[in-house]
Amino acid sequence: MHNSQLIDQGFRFSTLSTPSGTAILVAGSGPAAKRCKKILNKSGQPTESASTWLKVLDRLDKGSFGLLLLEPTLKGMNILEGLRLLHKTSPHLLTLILGPLSPELTAEVLSAGGEGVLPADLPPEILLDWVQSYAQRQRLRQENDNLRHRILETEAYLAHILDQMEEAILTTDLEGRVTAANHSAAQLFQVSTEDWRYLSLKNIAFIGAGLSSLAAAVNRVLQDGLYEGRFLLGSSSGTLFPVYFRGVEYRRDGRPVGAILVFRDLTAQEELELRAEESERLAALAQIASGMAHEIRNPLMAVGGLLKRCQRHLPPDSPVFRYIPAIQENVRRMESMVQEIDEYLCYVRSSGEHWEEINLGSVVEPALARLKEASDLTAIHLEAPVPPNLKIQGDKASLVEMLFQLLKNGVEAMPQGGLLRLEVGQEGDQIVLRLSDTGQGIAPEHLPSIAHPFFTTKMTGAGMGLTKVYMIASRHRGQIEVESRPQQGTTFTVRLPLKN
Repeated sequence: MHNSQLIDQGFRFSTLSTPSGTAILVAGSGPAAKRCKKILNKSGQPTESASTWLKVLDRLDKGSFGLLLLEPTLKGMNILEGLRLLHKTSPHLLTLILGPLSPELTAEVLSAGGEGVLPADLPPEILLDWVQSYAQRQRLRQENDNLRHRILETEAYLAHILDQMEEAILTTDLEGRVTAANHSAAQLFQVSTEDWRYLSLKNIAFIGAGLSSLAAAVNRVLQDGLYEGRFLLGSSSGTLFPVYFRGVEYRRDGRPVGAILVFRDLTAQEELELRAEESERLAALAQIASGMAHEIRNPLMAVGGLLKRCQRHLPPDSPVFRYIPAIQENVRRMESMVQEIDEYLCYVRSSGEHWEEINLGSVVEPALARLKEASDLTAIHLEAPVPPNLKIQGDKASLVEMLFQLLKNGVEAMPQGGLLRLEVGQEGDQIVLRLSDTGQGIAPEHLPSIAHPFFTTKMTGAGMGLTKVYMIASRHRGQIEVESRPQQGTTFTVRLPLKN
């Protein structure tokens, strides 16, 4: 067999990891093995020998070898079986078969794990050249494997760093398909680390600047090279939450290959901003209400005092007496309004100071007890089943006040009596309090104004009750929904986040 035939028929590369060594093991007791060992020893190459498959396996188990020169007639095992066993037990070992072999057997040897076939009659200098060539390839493979190992370590290190970041990071190709994601991204989009590659950006709402989906944002990034701003991102439940988004085009060798997308959840930040704005509004409102109460209280006291003097000094038959009951009723109405404003101011100054974990039952029971003390429930049929064992994080006094005001509002909406029903339960990750009455209902034109301070359609009160309800719900990151039909009743639904 000529050298060209050797290269064409008897040589192939194998895929290796870290090689176990570079010493040479010559296996066999025939002339070819003895000749190879003699030539290698004479050249100073570190060489050991084994005469059977059992000794080969023993040498490999105890030593460190990078190259095995193997006679096909080695005792103890069929050559193909032995090669398959070596491929499993010593996958980093390069195995050369000492020929000659038939073309058919050569093909089988190579498929079973042999690296190549060497003619037995190679001149010593050529044999040494081939062995050195394989040793050089082994060293190069070792260097490549070491480099690959370092690259994998670096990639793992960078992936670990990305997974520790609070910002969600996605990478996409030019078609908008997700190619990588960190742990925060999997949490943000509520996708497992195994399924994020199947995340469809077309189905994720992304609202702002004329965009409707995250896929459209990726197209904008690829078009402009850089795109950023505040947007609303859709969650798997369909709700929208604020994020800061920054997208950068990723280029390789001067050509765009995809996009890098960074998301920062602004929910907590916006809550802080809303609380700060709310505090400013409440302070301004409290100042206005305090001034109003003061300005109303002083004239009211004067009117009350003058009315009593009139009653004492007017003749018994004076026609003025028929106006006195109406005056007294309006004075009482004004006093009730001032008292409600004072109660609101007291609540604003003291609420929210005791944030804690609360069982919902400890909110419902005192609210119902206050209702029974403050209202005549003779004509009211009250349905309020014992609430389930649900917990919420919040200010207990505030939540009791919120529920009491809703219950009281429902009773006042039914002056002739009716059904007042309170339902408490859990829907997803929210606690839901649903309060329904069969009262007068709310006119459609009044619904947008029911939470405004001093708005009321009643003959008494300052209209601060529902203002407090909406403020308390907002402080607890809750939402209020109202359904009402005139003369049919009203349903208030309060949704609050469940304590995990």
